[in-house]
Amino acid sequence: MTDQTTPRKYPMGKVSRAFFENVIARHLGEKRRDVMVGPANGVDVGVVRLPDGRAMISTTDPIYIVPQYGWERAAWFAFHILASDLTTSGVAPEYVTMDWNLPMDIEDDQIETMLRVMDRECRKYGAAIVTGHTGRYEGCAYPMVGGATFLAIAPKDGWITADMAKPGNRLLVTKTAALEATAILSNTFPDLVQKKLGAEVTSRARACSNR
Repeated sequence: MTDQTTPRKYPMGKVSRAFFENVIARHLGEKRRDVMVGPANGVDVGVVRLPDGRAMISTTDPIYIVPQYGWERAAWFAFHILASDLTTSGVAPEYVTMDWNLPMDIEDDQIETMLRVMDRECRKYGAAIVTGHTGRYEGCAYPMVGGATFLAIAPKDGWITADMAKPGNRLLVTKTAALEATAILSNTFPDLVQKKLGAEVTSRARACSNR
């Protein structure tokens, strides 16, 4: 017999493809004809056809802050994790919404530093923060301290998605494969990485967050 008092352990991270197809995909609200790309496993963006024939591209992800990076670098990294999903469509971000659900012990100047970096990066890429929410709450903890949505407007055929790729297409790789995961893990667990891989590899891995 199964012990009903023992909580079941689930894998960390994103849900499986099977869970997506059997649960999430069946609960997506009204089926609208102007939704050109809805939620899909392995696709980072959604696309909605606008009345003038153009398309609105959007993506939503957690705001991921790692204080061990230092507040400025942590905010820079958080912005680019979010922006990178939208740019998989080939379109740069134009509008941003941000929901900050922060731990109780974060200082005002730390919040200001993160907002200043977000403001700087948005200006750099021509994006405006159009709405949001900021507060401290019990139970909130790093690294997931809220969520953000990035949006952009594109010509009706001026965007792509990952599931449009076909055999024979060419991939342009501008940086290193697994760059984001390498930077996150090596900066979050530097002692463990150094123990397993050595000081030189750890130093190079941690520097990936600056690329």
